[in-house]
Amino acid sequence: MKAKTDISDLIVNTDAMATLLGFTRQRINQLAKEGILEKQAAGRFPLMKNVQRYIEYLRTGVKDKGDSDDEAQAKYWEEKALHEKAKRETAEIKLAKLKNQVHDAADVELVLTNMLVTFRSRIMSIPEKVAPKVLGMKNLSEISEVINAEVLEALAELSEYDPGMFSGVGEDEEEDDQSVPQDREVGGSSSEIDDQ
Repeated sequence: MKAKTDISDLIVNTDAMATLLGFTRQRINQLAKEGILEKQAAGRFPLMKNVQRYIEYLRTGVKDKGDSDDEAQAKYWEEKALHEKAKRETAEIKLAKLKNQVHDAADVELVLTNMLVTFRSRIMSIPEKVAPKVLGMKNLSEISEVINAEVLEALAELSEYDPGMFSGVGEDEEEDDQSVPQDREVGGSSSEIDDQ
């Protein structure tokens, strides 16, 4: 018997289709109901067409081959748009960080913790600093002025905000970002890579 070379018009039954795709008869019928496989008649499947349809379904996740190119392309552009939006937002955040307009929450927590620890130490040192000054004083308003001056000085230190306080925080992360291969510019010198 001579082997058939043209299988474009070959029709197979449900069992043959199930064996070919490695499914049960029930799964083949379910795929047909879902529109993934095409039945020519009850229990009759065009072999070549259905193999192509099933491969296309696996590749794109789209059931009907007629719409698959348009839907797959729409899905691609939707994903590409989401990716570009994420890249733009990341670039905007990096730019805001460079302009010192935005800071990482961890950096803010670290700076504020340091400020509060320093402020606490400053406040706790007031009695020790003021006691010798007011030791011989008997006038309540003079004592109050000395204490008030020390408290105001401590509060003034707390109120001084300097954006430069954040410039040294998180520099290790910046260096880590530069070492990621896809973030490097093409044609960078090898000495730049060695320095990192």
